Amino acid sequence: MNEYMATFQAINEAIDQIGSDQSRSLDLKNSAKRLSESLQPCFEELRQSAARLHGLTQVCVTDLEGANDVWLSKPWISQAPRPEIWEQVGELSGCNFRIRHLGEQSQLEVVTKINDLWSKKATQLQNKWFFDDKKKEYKKSINVFEKEDLLKELRSALEALNQNFLEITPAGLNLIYQELESITADTLNDCITRLDQRNKENWQERINSTESKVEQKFSDPTKDLPNGIRDFTEIYNEELNNFGKQNMLGMNVDGLEKFCEKFVPILEERIKALFSDRIQIALEAIEERMTFYNELLEKQERYQQETPEQREAEKAWIEQQHQQIQQVRQGIEAILA
Repeated sequence: MNEYMATFQAINEAIDQIGSDQSRSLDLKNSAKRLSESLQPCFEELRQSAARLHGLTQVCVTDLEGANDVWLSKPWISQAPRPEIWEQVGELSGCNFRIRHLGEQSQLEVVTKINDLWSKKATQLQNKWFFDDKKKEYKKSINVFEKEDLLKELRSALEALNQNFLEITPAGLNLIYQELESITADTLNDCITRLDQRNKENWQERINSTESKVEQKFSDPTKDLPNGIRDFTEIYNEELNNFGKQNMLGMNVDGLEKFCEKFVPILEERIKALFSDRIQIALEAIEERMTFYNELLEKQERYQQETPEQREAEKAWIEQQHQQIQQVRQGIEAILA
């Protein structure tokens, strides 16, 4: 490119000489003028190409700087505390198992508590509205006025059930979060600082992203529902409305019992979906750290097998490529000057 520029400049100088030479013919001067005009797009194209190439070679420089950064990181990675890393891998594996087990156990406990509460409340409603204390037997039905009062009480009972769900479920999920919080981060942070800048930023972003998801999901465990799970208030309002329309003239005990039974599977689905979603997020956070440590140990093993001669050869190659790129950039900058 510099040779082209030098040739064009030489032609341009020759054109200037023709223009200032009084002995030259008018025809030659006109030809020289036209040639000068046609040269200008050539100069412009060279400068634009040089500008684009200058930007592209900067990427090469950045990549070579990254390669040098990797080279500098090798001794630090080789010296990373292997026993502490394996201890962390073991801790993460144990935490993975405990979260799975604790999640299943806590989920079962929450489902059992919620179902017991609702079962007792449903029985209380049946006894209050349908059991005849004098005859010691259940009435077949209640009238329309009693039905309206029962529907109001059902609404209050379902609101209370929703509140039970909101209070009991987070306690079970919080046990999972506590397991995650128990994992120490000192070794992780130390190992990340040993990486080259590009990998350091990449891993820090990945770790921060998973931790941010954990914080978001566990800060208000019952708020951020998984996809496909409707709000419980919306469900029972809809069911109450349909139930009232189906029993316009009154209500029988079987109808109430069937209505109450609808909410057991609905709540179980919600609880299982929440626990499944939160457990998955927790396990992803553990898996991300496990992946980091495994990659680091693999690099450490490779780096520790490298000889001093190999390291010096790598350094020499990086410096040689850097010098060649710099020479190209100096030539480009001369065009742009």
